[in-house]
Amino acid sequence: MVRFAQFNASLNRNTAGQMQADMATRSHAQIAAVAEVIQRLDPDVLLINEFDFEAAELDAAFLPTNVPSLNFRRNYLNVSQNGAGTVDYPFVYAAPSNTGIASGFDLNNNGQTVVIPGTPGYGDDALGFGNFPGHFGMLLLSKFPIDTVNVRTFQTFLWKDMPGNLLTNDPTAGANNLRNFYTPAEQNILRLSSKSHWDVPLITPDGVVHVLVSHPTPPVFDGPEDRNGKRNHDEIRFWADYVSGRGDYIYDDRGRRGGLPTNARFVIMGDQNADPFDGNSFDNAIQQLLDNPRVNNTIAPSSPGGVQQVDDGGINPNHRGNPAFDTADFGDTAPGNLRADYVLPSRDIAIRNAGVFWPLRTDPLFRLVGERGSATVPQNPPGGANNPTSDHSAVFVDVDLAVRNPDIGVRRLTFLGQNTFPPGINIFESRLGGLSGLAYDAPRNRFYALSDDRSQFAPARFYTTVANLGSATTFGPGSIGFTGVTTLRDGQGATYPLNSIDFEGIAMATANTVWVSSEGEVFLSSNPEVPSRVTPPFIAEYNLETGREIRRLPVPRKFTPVVEDTNNSGRLDAGDTLRSGVRNNLAFESLTLTPDRRFLLTATENALAQDGPAATVGNGSSSRILKYDVVTGQPIAEFLYEVEPVAQAPVPPTAFNTSGLVELLALDNGGSLLLALERSFSAGVPGTGNSIKLYEVRLDGATDIAGIDSLLTADRTRIQPAQKRLLLDFDTLRLPTGLDNVEAMAIGPVLPDGRLSLIFASDDNFSATQFTQFLTFAVELGGLATNFRFNGGFGSLGI
Repeated sequence: MVRFAQFNASLNRNTAGQMQADMATRSHAQIAAVAEVIQRLDPDVLLINEFDFEAAELDAAFLPTNVPSLNFRRNYLNVSQNGAGTVDYPFVYAAPSNTGIASGFDLNNNGQTVVIPGTPGYGDDALGFGNFPGHFGMLLLSKFPIDTVNVRTFQTFLWKDMPGNLLTNDPTAGANNLRNFYTPAEQNILRLSSKSHWDVPLITPDGVVHVLVSHPTPPVFDGPEDRNGKRNHDEIRFWADYVSGRGDYIYDDRGRRGGLPTNARFVIMGDQNADPFDGNSFDNAIQQLLDNPRVNNTIAPSSPGGVQQVDDGGINPNHRGNPAFDTADFGDTAPGNLRADYVLPSRDIAIRNAGVFWPLRTDPLFRLVGERGSATVPQNPPGGANNPTSDHSAVFVDVDLAVRNPDIGVRRLTFLGQNTFPPGINIFESRLGGLSGLAYDAPRNRFYALSDDRSQFAPARFYTTVANLGSATTFGPGSIGFTGVTTLRDGQGATYPLNSIDFEGIAMATANTVWVSSEGEVFLSSNPEVPSRVTPPFIAEYNLETGREIRRLPVPRKFTPVVEDTNNSGRLDAGDTLRSGVRNNLAFESLTLTPDRRFLLTATENALAQDGPAATVGNGSSSRILKYDVVTGQPIAEFLYEVEPVAQAPVPPTAFNTSGLVELLALDNGGSLLLALERSFSAGVPGTGNSIKLYEVRLDGATDIAGIDSLLTADRTRIQPAQKRLLLDFDTLRLPTGLDNVEAMAIGPVLPDGRLSLIFASDDNFSATQFTQFLTFAVELGGLATNFRFNGGFGSLGI
């Protein structure tokens, strides 16, 4: 196991030479506290951001000489701090930084060009903000040899030379466009990196790993032109292009061109100054890395302390991001606690563990972090009373370099047992049944089981459900209980009228809200006395306590059912034709949120009318998976999912039969690894007629078909569908009760033996011949488990 760590340690000072003086002692409290954090984590590879250098301290090969890096190692890391084990790094790398280098231009447009270090305003006019050359530099420490001959640095790469850059291609209108803010002469000298970008190859026993380090400028400390936000965006984009085969335009400081070979392994490290949900980033800058198919983002480093520090108050309780993933405690009135620091391995490196050094207040090591201020108590500078080290916490990721292809996905499923409930029973005066969606609320340790009752037997609702999983080996009668029922209401607080909704999927949204999907309806009546009903599907957010609708997400027009009056009756009836959109009862049956709450996914149960036929005994159906960015609330992608044919021929052959995608469950933060539940039913066959199968689904490499309105007219040879692998055919369980209409699933609490629980529930269709069924499994997830083990947040999978 190899530990990579990133720490913005605030080892910077306002004047040149001061860090030298502080490092020369062994008694500086802040430096000692930083060293203790490092000793406690003992990383094999460590990037320190904000480590001051002076130009004279770098030799011709850009290797640091004796001060201050040597003194930091000799006087602090090699000396036990409060009993922590010492740590040694025989291999060190540093290089010049753009911070504090005079530009000779008035880069902040205040009417003054400042060129003397230390003079007020000098930092703003420098090529990168800094009071002197080397201010806020970087230091890389390694236990593995550095391939110094093949190190690449990109300090002098010009911003304007990035195709589509935000300097000369800024989409902002008016005076705040950077082409208007910076003069042509300034545009010609502006460097992309506020510090630098380094590609440092490390020689490990398992091959070369490229450590890609940087420290983009904060997207603040500017004006309405947002020059720092746009620079931050493109600094992050640099690595996204470099690792993805889009780096032909890149040149390094020695003139070598191109990006990283596509088969090279890498770890991107640095304080990126960009949160995926909150803060001031331009155009969701960090998603350029988190969504990059070359990046392994399956596990987000987390901490219990980040969750606890929400009580700093200010803006923190209103943040959209999961506080478990926060890495920095900034001003709590704005921008608050954020995820700013990242360690991101390449997709072909297996992650085994990850974390943020942010202990709880009750932890003895909390003294190394401190309160770092609150909305009412200002934060002290690093080394101050409430800020012993830095406003950032160290972030680490443990990887197995010996495994070339990461073991990401489902390793094993073990059936634990079932609970069944007979038809026709009441729960809190509401008819139990129609359980079509299931979501786990980890902080409250309970589930929400959504009924698909169209307000026929009782108003539309979900049940609060508890599961007794005290044993890791058995799950039987009495393990499931119901503790409440919540009525779902529209935006005005009224219950939904009969047949106006068809709720099918549910997922946790925040601590106090849930997402719910409705299939809509395409009911074309054959009875003139009964009106037809055609309504579009929708996804809405609801308050957990009141059940009231808060907002709806936009659904692309292609999903809206369009019926043509083909019999010219002047009204919609059974003689008319569905031309496009969702089919009746074959729409948004599924709903899932990624563990970090960034992406929401749903899918049609079968093909849209314009995409192909519904599933039959001989043929499958082309469903669409629809992916949303929760931050923007907008749909961002669609993928083709091929549903299996109906499993058995009905008896007689004209009897009802169906097969469809009924549930999804996101396993990774990118929303590219899913569980998919398919249910087939055939009337008249022996047993219950249900056939249930669970698949592992990968969207990596799948074609985004959002721009294709009709798959029937598309070139299918150019469309790569989602890849799926059968995990379980439920028929192999050979349950004495048989299988009911299983439609819901959710990851539940951690079992006593450390495995995760996976629970399924059935929709009995409120039929006297069916039953409500809960099936519980233990699931082992390779490379993913820590996504679901941390119970301090609010994700649909227990984060």
